[in-house]
Amino acid sequence: MTSTEKKLGYKWIAEYRESLDPYTDYEEIWKLSTCYYVNDFMMNFLYTTGFPHFILPPHGGEVMYRGGAGKAVKNGNRRETDTADHFWRWFEFGPSDLKTQQSVKQVNSIHQGIAKRYPGRYTMLEDFTYTMCWIGADMHRLRIRVGLSGYTEKQQIATHLYWQEIAKLFRGENPGQDPSVSPPAFDAPITDFPTSFDGMLEYMERYEAIDYPFTEAGAATCEVILDQFAEKWFPKGTRFLGRKMILSLLDEAPHRVHRLPYPSALTRWTMEKGLAAVMFAQEKILPDPKITTPEKHRRAKKRELAAV
Repeated sequence: MTSTEKKLGYKWIAEYRESLDPYTDYEEIWKLSTCYYVNDFMMNFLYTTGFPHFILPPHGGEVMYRGGAGKAVKNGNRRETDTADHFWRWFEFGPSDLKTQQSVKQVNSIHQGIAKRYPGRYTMLEDFTYTMCWIGADMHRLRIRVGLSGYTEKQQIATHLYWQEIAKLFRGENPGQDPSVSPPAFDAPITDFPTSFDGMLEYMERYEAIDYPFTEAGAATCEVILDQFAEKWFPKGTRFLGRKMILSLLDEAPHRVHRLPYPSALTRWTMEKGLAAVMFAQEKILPDPKITTPEKHRRAKKRELAAV
């Protein structure tokens, strides 16, 4: 433990976070809100609850499932880990850091590669905006739903500014290009990102209210994502609990569009209260972590290398 870590108090995160200026320190506030309390389990939870939302439009499931050849199908754990690695870089370093910029550039390249086989699927730039709004603001909605307080005013301001800057790094497929061009040009900027945190919530509501059609690819993608989470974190004989947890905590839109079943009202209530209890204990009772989850990863890897 470093000298700086030793000086941190028992409950230091919220006090420090709320002492910052959200207009200038939005990257640090986002890091404090995610990288300490969020562990690998919760990052996998974010992935598993996120993608059924991200593939609400029919082309979403199509490019992720890819006729059964998508990475989420062939190697679900690797797909989740790769996504988590990108998220950890963004969350820890922020949009102003070269590490984040290179990571988003890599994601843009991956999308461009998929578009060779599925041209036109990345021209709907609202999909990018919605995804970033969801990653930034859905935890606020979920906290309120399970009976906790939502983001503080400073967190809301910081969240909006953070994801507004991340959005500037993404590119979509140019909708006006010649369809015979390969690979398709990915030079369309995201121009409709909301102007406030409340705007992010409103954008999510409008996007989720659209009457998207059911697709086999979308439903099949949801199934493999649910399986990945349950199989990774729950022993045989209890994996149904992992599925019930995700199905209980998903929003309405994925249930409606992908025809995912709802657990019983008692199960949903239990899962919601269980999540609330864990978050309350983290934030109000247990000592705050002294180092981030990404730093724990680096130290563990260093120990592994030293032991070789």
